Amino acid sequence: MDRKAIAERLRALASDDKKRSKAARLRDVIDDVETALAAGVPRSSVVEELAAQGLQMSLATFETTLKRIRQKRGKPQITPIAPVIPSQEKPAKQSEAPPIVELESDSVITSHNPADLDKIIGSKPDLAALAKLAKRKPK
Repeated sequence: MDRKAIAERLRALASDDKKRSKAARLRDVIDDVETALAAGVPRSSVVEELAAQGLQMSLATFETTLKRIRQKRGKPQITPIAPVIPSQEKPAKQSEAPPIVELESDSVITSHNPADLDKIIGSKPDLAALAKLAKRKPK
């Protein structure tokens, strides 16, 4: 048994798209797919682009495979940045609401820092400010 030859053949199989499943090939580009979906690209457009690049699948297959990949990845463990002590917590005043930042529809903010996600999850939305923003936006 030639271990080196076996290793080379297995690596060749792993890189040969004709021998790999659609799910395996989708996993190769899942981060880019997730970025496109997060930016608001319709799933049908993603499927069309994948087909143009040689990965043919129906929308239903794409959705099922995407769901399974997400499940396998699991949800990240989120730990609080700093514990909140109730006795030190002060009620927020309406005038202390953070400013609303409006983004252009083409801009996408991405962060790979878990601390940013912790801040978002731990924050409380200012519903009054969001209501004002919704009234200003054209429908």
